[in-house]
Amino acid sequence: MQVCEFLKMDSNGISGLRPKGPAPALEVRVIRKWVPKYRENELHFVFVDEEGMGIQAFVKGKNCKTLDSKLCLQTCYQIKGYGCTDPDNFTNTLTHPATMNLGNATVITSIPDNENIPKQYFELATRRRMEVQAKTEGIVDYIGLLQRRIEDKKTHDNRPYVVLSLKDCSNQDITFALWEEIATVKSRFNRTDVEAGAAPVILAMTGLKAKTYYGTLQLSSTAATHVYLNPQTVETETLKEMYKNSDMQNWEITTPTDLEVPISHLLQSNAGIIGKSFIIRGKITEIMSSNDWHYTACPKCRQRMLQTGSEGFCVDDGNFDKAVCMYRIPVKISDKTGTITGTIFDRAANQLLQQTCEEALTKQNLTQQLQSMENKEAKFQIQVQPDVKNRTINNANYLQTETTYHTSTSTPPITTPQPVTPPPKTQNTTSAKRSLIMHEGLEATTQKQAKVDDTTN
Repeated sequence: MQVCEFLKMDSNGISGLRPKGPAPALEVRVIRKWVPKYRENELHFVFVDEEGMGIQAFVKGKNCKTLDSKLCLQTCYQIKGYGCTDPDNFTNTLTHPATMNLGNATVITSIPDNENIPKQYFELATRRRMEVQAKTEGIVDYIGLLQRRIEDKKTHDNRPYVVLSLKDCSNQDITFALWEEIATVKSRFNRTDVEAGAAPVILAMTGLKAKTYYGTLQLSSTAATHVYLNPQTVETETLKEMYKNSDMQNWEITTPTDLEVPISHLLQSNAGIIGKSFIIRGKITEIMSSNDWHYTACPKCRQRMLQTGSEGFCVDDGNFDKAVCMYRIPVKISDKTGTITGTIFDRAANQLLQQTCEEALTKQNLTQQLQSMENKEAKFQIQVQPDVKNRTINNANYLQTETTYHTSTSTPPITTPQPVTPPPKTQNTTSAKRSLIMHEGLEATTQKQAKVDDTTN
């Protein structure tokens, strides 16, 4: 009898919902809501129930305004009159196998605040899951320890964003870009509280797009992104313990600067330097190719374009009549301690040659122009790629200029704290539990391309 009661209760909660299945009355708390990019006629929500299970819900068209006023954040409601559908690949942010479709027939009744319903809900991804999701630019939730002061930056087309550098429970670093529409909204990212917080500062972020850029895992915000300061999760306690047991507490959160090292440091077979940026002083001793030193790039995203007849084709942005020419110069750089090979990309080449790639292509003495970079003392910003032997040169200046540049991938010397055993989950943790029992939903979601509303374009 007790088993039957349990199964009945389970099927009437969020965990029992399935596409085209029964839609029982639910008692839930509203955790998040947002309008997806390119879906301005939709409003999306995240609900969580007393079991700690979360689900995404949406409403379309003329009913958006009505339900937006009826469903307030952090408030508990009984919800009846809805249907369940398959998740939409382009807006879904959770692993639940169903999405709630709300509308004019939905009945929403405010109920007293239920302390047993969690006030937070995350589906925090492991490092491995983020790497898998990055292959399809999928969506993840993430938690980590803030390591650097927040940086304000702009893209090449003058679009503002902020950069955060965090360390996760696996003791690995990662860089985030929060676009202006998230970074400037207090309800999404309370920058004042984050910057005023006492160390350790731990941030959980939802609805992040994962991608790989030059072999380095990076995350960026979408319209679904919310940032939470010191959330009550098991991972938060793990990060606090990791901070306590390491020498991280001996330094303050500082403005990022790249570590200046001799070339011999970059020749070491050390996995800890992969993806990191360093400053070296040396000379270009050889231009390794006089022909393959530039490429045609998409005018929108700057990725390499493919030739398709008389047009250029970008796999992300489609066809263009005209491409952009950009530098990509393979070189050898030497100092007194050794020699490395690397690739000077467009910004660094512009700094050294003092002309754009398109300007260089209009001149006759191309080989001489490239050779003019050789045997001059310069400062280079080097980023080490996953195969270690491959280095990307992001910035370069002759020492007479002495101008320093930084990128969002910079990091200080790496320290390795002792492994930490996560503390047991306690009863007073208010964040929602993971959707571990929903195997079919996880499998269904990971097989799809989770192209959630991309705010990076």
